[in-house]
Amino acid sequence: MSEDPRDDPRWEQVRAAASRPVPTPPGLVERVLRSVGGVRGKHTTPPLDLPSAGGKTQVSERALVLMTRKLAAEMGRDLGGVHVSAVALEDDVLQVLVTVRFGVEAAVAELLRHRVSAALTGQLGSAPPAINVHVVDVHPD
Repeated sequence: MSEDPRDDPRWEQVRAAASRPVPTPPGLVERVLRSVGGVRGKHTTPPLDLPSAGGKTQVSERALVLMTRKLAAEMGRDLGGVHVSAVALEDDVLQVLVTVRFGVEAAVAELLRHRVSAALTGQLGSAPPAINVHVVDVHPD
């Protein structure tokens, strides 16, 4: 029988971190829920103007969120142990919420942020909004 990974002494730090409440950024839950509604076509917003070399690129919030979610999910799989839970645009900042496998280094969030930003720049032909990657949960396997 295999040993439960939660019995590993390293889990003590995870349990200690989990016992401290972490404030959710103001409005994040509402924006994620609105984003989910937008993906289903129930909510529309005016297009976003992103600066580009030729002037500006217009993209809908829905398209930007879907593109970000797809790219982040693919890159998270490539990095191993990273799962994208949700993506939303809040106050002109893309918020990417991820869960990570226990043992994955915290630096993976910054690496994912950098890779998604570069991929979006390539896809859009202009710089995307700022991106924050939040590790919201850790799972044992």
